[in-house]
Amino acid sequence: MVLAPSHQAISPTHRMRKMMNILYTNFHVAGGGGHDVYIRTLLKQSTHRTYVACPKSSYLYQSLMRDNVANVLALDFPGKLSQSVHLVTQLRRLLSIIEAHQIDIIHTNGSADNRLVSYARLLSRRPFKHVFTKHNGFPVRGSISQWRFLKANHAIIFVSQSIYQSIGFSVQSDKIVVIRNGVDTDYWRPPVTVIPSAQIRLVSIAGTSGYKGWHYLINALKLLPASVRSRFTVTIVGTLPDRATRLERCRGDWLAEQVTFTGFLAEPYSVLQAADIGFVLSDAVETISFACREMMSVGLPVIVSDFGGLPENITLGIDGWVTPVGDETALAALLHQISALSPTQLTQMKQQARCKAEREFGIESMIEQTHQVYAWVMSSTD
Repeated sequence: MVLAPSHQAISPTHRMRKMMNILYTNFHVAGGGGHDVYIRTLLKQSTHRTYVACPKSSYLYQSLMRDNVANVLALDFPGKLSQSVHLVTQLRRLLSIIEAHQIDIIHTNGSADNRLVSYARLLSRRPFKHVFTKHNGFPVRGSISQWRFLKANHAIIFVSQSIYQSIGFSVQSDKIVVIRNGVDTDYWRPPVTVIPSAQIRLVSIAGTSGYKGWHYLINALKLLPASVRSRFTVTIVGTLPDRATRLERCRGDWLAEQVTFTGFLAEPYSVLQAADIGFVLSDAVETISFACREMMSVGLPVIVSDFGGLPENITLGIDGWVTPVGDETALAALLHQISALSPTQLTQMKQQARCKAEREFGIESMIEQTHQVYAWVMSSTD
């Protein structure tokens, strides 16, 4: 496989020539995690007429409506054959949206919405371009799925190099481009006043889904001598795991005396202001991680697992650390090393994390490259 460079497959000479109508889709019926952040980021910086289609039950729909964002449309994306009647209903609704709003580009973000939009391309009286962002590292399996992947999309965006490498079949195409996710480094900024602490304050805003690996950190802490373990506190932001889940994943003890689960926070920035080091220890699904980049932008070096695109964020030992996925013994050894850092060393790593974010993680590059993709597909004859 020939790896697609960061943004060379789409020529930077292509620029927007006219206002376009762009429809973003998100299939999640509840929280969409990084998909939600991705779409919100593109909406925030768009110079075009934008629309969002997603299930009415989704957090994205509800939050956009709460924020009075215009042009939010309720649409489901059935994914099972048993939902054929509902699928036809939603396909008709999608076709009416395309016609009513004169959609030029539909930008899909998952298999279910990509599939429905592919059907719409075959039936729509209005021709439109189809851009797909692949947010996960699951291989594209099966000849039909691989055909649809390449033929039903005018452009395919991967949010990390590792996702491109994990596609699962050999492919070379000028449709493919790697555009890493960007974050708002002005919003995610270091605190003006640093709150001192005698302890090392670990934090994650990556969520509490099972694959996020928060339990590996807790179990690793339990492997440390009590004198070393007491150096750390842990704050985990995300939907509160029930007691049974915490007991199971942490093998009977989640260190309640030093580990705090905050529950879901719509605005977790304040939690990061009183922290020293972030962590994202995912063992599945993860791509480049908005959460990792947000924490580094706030000036936190981050501990990441060597899964997916997570290591692409880190300069080892300079602005963070990489640990083998799921290896609690290796993680405990790393925490032991971190406990010996001097305040000056930790401060230097914090500064380096912020410098990396300012240099590489800003939304400006992500937006510019994505708009170049739009211009490219609009100029293509396919």
